[in-house]
Amino acid sequence: MEYMHTEIKAFCNKILMHVGVSEANAKLVTDNLVTADLRGVSSHGVARLPVYIKRIQLGLINPNPNPKVIKSTSTTVLIDGDNGLGQINVTDGVNRAISIAQENGQSMVGIKNTNHIGICADYVLKVAKEGMIGFCVGNASAHMAPWGGIRPILGTNPISVGVPAGRFPAIVLDMATSTVARGKILLAAKKGDKIPLGWALDKDGNPTEDAEKARFGTVLPFGGPKGYGLSLLVDILAGVLTGANFGSKVPSMTEDFETPLNLGAFISVFRIDNFMSLKQFEERIEELINEIKGSPAAPNVDEIYLPGEIEHNRMQEGLKKGIGLDEKVINDLNLLAESLNIAERI
Repeated sequence: MEYMHTEIKAFCNKILMHVGVSEANAKLVTDNLVTADLRGVSSHGVARLPVYIKRIQLGLINPNPNPKVIKSTSTTVLIDGDNGLGQINVTDGVNRAISIAQENGQSMVGIKNTNHIGICADYVLKVAKEGMIGFCVGNASAHMAPWGGIRPILGTNPISVGVPAGRFPAIVLDMATSTVARGKILLAAKKGDKIPLGWALDKDGNPTEDAEKARFGTVLPFGGPKGYGLSLLVDILAGVLTGANFGSKVPSMTEDFETPLNLGAFISVFRIDNFMSLKQFEERIEELINEIKGSPAAPNVDEIYLPGEIEHNRMQEGLKKGIGLDEKVINDLNLLAESLNIAERI
């Protein structure tokens, strides 16, 4: 069933505010979750809201954090996120990174003591809209084994880069370092669906199509050792460097309801005019895009897409026609509202 984004946002805002999140902070979280659904990344959409609420109710997430700068230079900042919702802390970090880069040409912001940061594309798009290039990574709960292993030590650890593209939509690379985001496995488990071979191993290290067994096993890195290497680098930048948890020290957000996550994020922004004028850059990148889009397509391929282009198109359509939410997700949200004595249903 499809719902307008404004309707979903109003519903989610009400739930967040009911458990003590301020209106401004609720909007930041909801905007990020709904952006994920609009872009077709349902694993990071409103399906995440019930676990956020549960962790807030258990005192494992601070609903209204006060992020504090604990170390800074002219181009770098390290922030303690006060155990807040990740969207609040990373939005704060991105805003700081943009401001610093506008003044000093470049910036790097590290964040520790935060929670699940949502869809990273949302953050780097903010940077690209300012005519700069943005980079955002975050570490996640340990659900992926190092290449060749079976014990989960690393997270699916997303990498996202946003690049302004002149008259074209911004180029946005936003990807998990696993073959698939673990949220997709959780959604499949909720629905009782099989998962493709190559997504995960069971707890004994055997390939599995059973989403429930995959929950207690390990997701697989994309490209084998390549994805593993990138996941490790993300954990170093977002976890080791910032002072956040890293490796197997990161608890499971969906299964450990006793321990704060203490996740980390790392953001970098730089001005294009450090190298050439923005106008010249846009002319050059438009030339590259035209060459890519105009290149011969393989058999049965209608169009060659740029990173983030399919998601951009989905978002534009979703803003007009609505977002299709899975029946299980709708049911979970309505049960959540009922448990909070909120009369509204989605």
